[in-house]
Amino acid sequence: MDVEHSEPDGADSVIRAAVKAGVNERLASLEKTIHTLVASPRPPAVTITQSQLTTAVNSPGTLEDDEKVPFQGASSFKAHSNQVSQAFSSAATSVGLPNGSHWTYGLGEKRSSVEAKRLVDDPYELPPQSLVLKTLKAAKTNPKKYFPGLADMTITSLTDMCQKVYFPTEDCSSTFVTVVICGLWAVFNNFGEQDLHQHGLDEIEVERARALCKRNLDDAARCTPLLLEPSYRQIQALLLLCLFLLETSRLSLALTFASAGARLCQDAGYHCLTFDSCDPQAQHKIIVFWFMFSMDRGLSLNFGRSPSLQDYDVTASRPTLTDAHGIFELFFCAVLVDLAYLQGDVYEQLFSGRAQSQSADVKAQRAHILADRTSRFRHQLLSFDTSDDLMAMDTVEAIGLILQCHLALIYRPIRSTQGDSPLHFSNECVTASRAAIEGYNAAWVKYQAREDTAWKALINWTYLFSPFTPFIVLFGTVVAFHSEADLRLMEISVETLKSAAQYSSGVAKLHHACETFLNLAKAYVVQTRSHNTLLHQPPPTEAFDPTGFYGQEWDEMLDNWDLGLGVEDAREMSSFLTGGFFSGPDMS
Repeated sequence: MDVEHSEPDGADSVIRAAVKAGVNERLASLEKTIHTLVASPRPPAVTITQSQLTTAVNSPGTLEDDEKVPFQGASSFKAHSNQVSQAFSSAATSVGLPNGSHWTYGLGEKRSSVEAKRLVDDPYELPPQSLVLKTLKAAKTNPKKYFPGLADMTITSLTDMCQKVYFPTEDCSSTFVTVVICGLWAVFNNFGEQDLHQHGLDEIEVERARALCKRNLDDAARCTPLLLEPSYRQIQALLLLCLFLLETSRLSLALTFASAGARLCQDAGYHCLTFDSCDPQAQHKIIVFWFMFSMDRGLSLNFGRSPSLQDYDVTASRPTLTDAHGIFELFFCAVLVDLAYLQGDVYEQLFSGRAQSQSADVKAQRAHILADRTSRFRHQLLSFDTSDDLMAMDTVEAIGLILQCHLALIYRPIRSTQGDSPLHFSNECVTASRAAIEGYNAAWVKYQAREDTAWKALINWTYLFSPFTPFIVLFGTVVAFHSEADLRLMEISVETLKSAAQYSSGVAKLHHACETFLNLAKAYVVQTRSHNTLLHQPPPTEAFDPTGFYGQEWDEMLDNWDLGLGVEDAREMSSFLTGGFFSGPDMS
């Protein structure tokens, strides 16, 4: 039914006519804009060269709405929406629309990464202000000794951050405070008893502050959520918590933080940053990224898992040993990056699921190539001149030990010529294992003679950042061939671990496990010799039946020997010997 409306008279009719005309004009303009977008040919695909890709500052996940960045082939919805919204804004402006921003508001919008703010006095209890000031002042007298660097943090940046926490002009985020506490914990740990007396610091007060920092960081590690914004401070906090957990021998939790940090680095675009970026924090972000990359690779290899970041995703600038001369943070970062790439390749080519399905010949060929690469890297590292930098010299020696330990791990999949027993290893593996254990023992003798405390931070790196495969290999040679020299080497190694255990709870756990293996080896040698008149002749290979060590028979043997290990330890040893590690190389 049609309803008839009478037209109003006078001024009101004029106003309505003007409004109607304005609306029609806007609709016509919008129609013209749409026709323009439809009729316009699609721009040709942009070819991105490798050099252009590596110099890009932002990843697709960090594009701003107003950036004229060509689409680089990312698969995310955000990368596509950024390009489309920019094109629409340009077209809308070209047809005379006053402002196209309201049309594209929310399309490809960068998610805010503002950290939650809170007062610093809750829930953290901070070390006394007077002690922190005195400790920082003492650390500045010799930064290389008392605070050689914590990722991208220096004693100067730590001091500035402490000022913001202890003398706040605005609220600090919990993440910011966590970073500060990580730095203070590291500083307190670098002061030995003699250093405390030298600088007039109270030993009991420092020990309380150290314990307080550890308690705060334990709480932070337990309470850190898995879903975090990809901000620089969040990534830095995850990295420092990862290093703290490594130092306190919680490697499984450290891997969790390293994996989460690696994902945040990728979300924030750190994996494709370059040193010549216009970002004023580019160098700090790159260093933090490579440290996180290295933690992810090293810990993943330790636990037999694939890393979170793959090589084909990373185009960030890499620090080199040449560029890092005289700058310890860059030097340490450069060494760790080379080590991380090696560790990733070792896992992928030898221990990943696909690698384990390869034939024994293929695995042996890969192992020899990786071993040659490891030896060349170690030789290059040990030949680097570090005479004027004690921390760099310690780092070189520590990484050298890790590489020697990695050699035993690399040679592990090679078939033994002695037989197919899980306790038989290739000659290359046995030789590398002996060299590694001898290197660890010699390094500890040298460490003990030093008065400074900086080397204590390297204990966890040298002993825990690589699977302690060499000791297991020696255990196999002692049990299978009654090697007196290897048994003695195991005894010296256990004594070394016992001395180092007082400085590291992780090394203490390692000492307990290795001591148990040593007791088993001794007991087995004594037991078999009592039934063998040829004391120095190894038992024939065919006489060794590895199935005799499985299940209940192994438990009964332990019970008969009465090693004093306890029921639980005996079961752990039985499970370990029947586990995947002693399953031997695949003979297919």
